[in-house]
Formats: sequence, C-alpha cells, structure tokens
Amino acid sequence: MHAHVDPVRFREAMRLTASGVTVVTSDGPSGPAGLTASTFQSLSMDLPSVMVCIHVESRNLSAILKNRVFVANVLAVDQEKIASRFAQSLQGRPDDRFAHEQWRAIVTGAPALYGALCNFDCTVTNVFTHASHKIVVGEVLAVEVSDAEPLIYSNRAYRALKAAIDQPHSA
Repeated sequence: MHAHVDPVRFREAMRLTASGVTVVTSDGPSGPAGLTASTFQSLSMDLPSVMVCIHVESRNLSAILKNRVFVANVLAVDQEKIASRFAQSLQGRPDDRFAHEQWRAIVTGAPALYGALCNFDCTVTNVFTHASHKIVVGEVLAVEVSDAEPLIYSNRAYRALKAAIDQPHSA
C-alpha cells in the first residue's frame, strides 16, 4: 500500500529536521571523491556499522563504490566552509576540494579530516537501492573523536547547538 504524500509538503517537512553535517570521503583505485551527505546514521552496534545515502546521479558515488572504502567525517561547528565546498557540484578535478584542508589516513587510506567532530573509517559491506538513492553500508574499522561542538543543518542553514536542556538523569 502506498499513501499519496504531496512531495512539496514532504520536502518542506524534511527541511525542518535537524541533523549533523557529514562529509563522506574516499580514495583508492578510482581516485579521491567526496560529498556532503544529507543522510548519515549509525546502523548497528553489534557489528559497528553506519549507513550513508547518496543520490544515484552523484558523480562521487561510483568512485566510493569502486574504492570500497570511505570516511564519514562528522563536521565541527567551525567547518561550515568545508560542508559548503563538498556540497557543490564538481568544478574541475574532484581532488581540488581536498587542497584547502588537512587530511590523513587512519586505516583504510580514505581521507580523514583533521579537526572534525569525529571520523568513522569504513569499508563498504553492502549497497541497497531505494528510489533515487543508494544506501551504502560501511563496517567501521576505526573511530576518532574530538571535543569540538557539532555543526548542525536545519531549515536550509548551518547552525550551532544552543546550551543543553537540563534534564534529570535516570539511575
């Protein structure tokens, strides 16, 4: 059964949700690739894994799938320019976007961004197609975490978190 949902209304509602900002990077036989992903989530704690959704027409998708590795770089609040750079369509060589920042390899050889909130270094284990996107599943081989504040995206704008809401802690 399929309900009819107005696509414009659906898009309006989705833009109001808030999420962290993730730049997915890869390197290998197909060369460097990177994009700002609109969907990145943890998938399993039993076998540490994450998923990222990438539009099937993305020029970076084929490189990530051929390289079989990626790093999900969750951005810190001061990395808005990096998010914008990797969100733009490719102009010139794909690796031009990497020239402005410092990168390092952790385990897989995919570029991990210095100063990110956290980096998830992954190998591609599964790929699923759903409508306009590929759901790329990665097994996490290494994680690095900083003490930075996260960059948030909501309602078509980058944002910073406000102070945490005081809540009683459960025992």
